[in-house]
Amino acid sequence: MKQAERDLIKEKMSVLIQQAKGFTIGRAAAMCWMGFDVNGAQYALHIQCAFRFRTAEEVLVGNLDMFEPTRAMEDSSSFDWNTFDWDVQGFNRYDEWTLQWKKEGRQAVVEAVEVSDFGDLTIRFSGGLVLEVFANNAQNECWRFFERHAKEHLVVTARGVDD
Repeated sequence: MKQAERDLIKEKMSVLIQQAKGFTIGRAAAMCWMGFDVNGAQYALHIQCAFRFRTAEEVLVGNLDMFEPTRAMEDSSSFDWNTFDWDVQGFNRYDEWTLQWKKEGRQAVVEAVEVSDFGDLTIRFSGGLVLEVFANNAQNECWRFFERHAKEHLVVTARGVDD
């Protein structure tokens, strides 16, 4: 990825820094989506590659948790891997974590946005929460950032910004 593309990503996403006072989070199939409110404007981040939320001490949740049953389901004596459907909302560990995040009313302010030479994205939040996105697809979309209802989207692959 060229320096100009990394600069463009950081410029576009800088709107979040110290302005987004929290986020909403969910999924559509295996795609993580996040929503940010910035002074009434709605921004979205869609992640279609490997990612994880972590602190300095532990990984809280990652994309593969979408394919694991909730802890309660797995601990149940009636749980059957043969009938487990990860795509049912609320049935996987990612859903379990996002629901807990919402239930607790947790908030985290965006403090920094970083992008690597290969389109990996790191968002640092207040309270030590970090989102790491790993652009692991050379040809296709890994993640996108956009203002809702806008025609222009910032689409990122491991090779750069896709027009």
